[in-house]
Amino acid sequence: MEKLELWADSFHEGDWAGHHLLARHKNMGRKGSVRYESGFIPIFTFDFPAGSLELTVYGSYRAWNPLPAPIEDLLGWGKPDLIGFDPKRNEIIFAAEETAAVPTGNQALQRCERLYGSSRAKIPFWYLLPEYGLHKDEGLRRDSIWPTVMALKLSLHNETPSVILHYADRDNPEGYDFGNGVDSLFEALYKIIENRLNGFDSLAGLERTLTAHYSDMLRFLKAQYRNIIQHLPGLEYLDEKDLASGIVEVVCGGGTACKEAFFSKYISWLIWPNVSEWRKSTSNVGASELIKHDGLAALVEAAINNDECYVISSNAGSKPQKRNSLSEWIQRQNATFAAAAAEHKLDAILKMDLADFPSSKGGHHHVTTAKNILYIFDHSSSLYGLICEAYPRLAEKLPELQDYRPAIFYISNSIKPGRLFGDPFTGQISAYSVAFGKLDPVPRRVIAYFPHQSFSQFLDSQAKLVKNKGFVLMRELVDVVILGGGVAVKFNAKGRAFAV
Repeated sequence: MEKLELWADSFHEGDWAGHHLLARHKNMGRKGSVRYESGFIPIFTFDFPAGSLELTVYGSYRAWNPLPAPIEDLLGWGKPDLIGFDPKRNEIIFAAEETAAVPTGNQALQRCERLYGSSRAKIPFWYLLPEYGLHKDEGLRRDSIWPTVMALKLSLHNETPSVILHYADRDNPEGYDFGNGVDSLFEALYKIIENRLNGFDSLAGLERTLTAHYSDMLRFLKAQYRNIIQHLPGLEYLDEKDLASGIVEVVCGGGTACKEAFFSKYISWLIWPNVSEWRKSTSNVGASELIKHDGLAALVEAAINNDECYVISSNAGSKPQKRNSLSEWIQRQNATFAAAAAEHKLDAILKMDLADFPSSKGGHHHVTTAKNILYIFDHSSSLYGLICEAYPRLAEKLPELQDYRPAIFYISNSIKPGRLFGDPFTGQISAYSVAFGKLDPVPRRVIAYFPHQSFSQFLDSQAKLVKNKGFVLMRELVDVVILGGGVAVKFNAKGRAFAV
């Protein structure tokens, strides 16, 4: 009997997935059953025409020791809710994430690092989330386009399925029973399991299913993009009937020639243009006033009007922080910065004060600087000039930015110590880096700016940090990190962080 394993972030999710697979199996007129070993380990049996297969569910990753090495490695990039594993071949055969969180703002992006981690390991990945949801203000919200854009670009770059599936509809927000998402997910996972039993390639016979998946992603992108941005590069290709099937050819093993042919045909699709081309396609989005002053943020905002960069929208809000919490965070950031600067002999100073953070109407304090969090530059050298103007100490210390490669500038205004390595920022960096060009044929540089965070967090306990998903993602996707006081952090060939 063939044996496979289904590892899960929780017992409930693993059991839920196993029963969906069993229900699909029985609906096809095949026999199957489930039993619970030791009263809590679900073991599903599937009788196929070619033989029987046993699927054992292991709920809650950390409840088991040791974990299979491939699973341990994948979890370093974030914890997917489901991982299909072939113990005989010591190989992950799929990964999946499902969420019922309202698909807006940070929540839509905060799990995207799991999408990235699976794709880079060439593991087929499905992300199931609601297309519509009710916000806490009881207003109806629709999913962000960025997980979908990210998944499409990862699919083509790594030649592996990275799929976004939606459930729920406008009249039934957050309802698993509405839309095709749940059925589509288990249609794909069931076929992969059956292929394993038959000794076939995991994606054999999945072309029709994957074409339907990618067609729906394109349908969503076309329907939703105008609610988020003014223009989508290569928009005209969304009406091409062969676009979805072309993606499937690439992810199902078409090879280098197939991938090159795709990019030759859809040459500008999801490739963000330079400033002059962007201006031709959109009404001008000019510089915005800062909510809280920051020298570098002010210069980058001014660069919009100087045609050095552009922003895709200007609607970020501010979430004021409580006075007591903010005071504590400021004190901790200043203290760790001073100690680390002395230890590493850096000529930098960080002395934040509560008075630097404007008061809100509710008596809290704003930490948000610019209303934008992402800027797209034609040339990294232009951005480097602004960085050196704001922080003269960095002149000549970042030679890798002194060229004409395009760049992305990402700002996170988080001030709570440690948060820069956690949700939602890890997911944001993953989604924005991929969606806006880190993996493009002409890759964009990614510069991340954390004006309220101490660089010491990148240098402390690196043996522990190398297992932290936020550190791991930034090490791979971010070229340079700029932190409070104008200290830059880069990574050496061994992945260790160092400050300049």
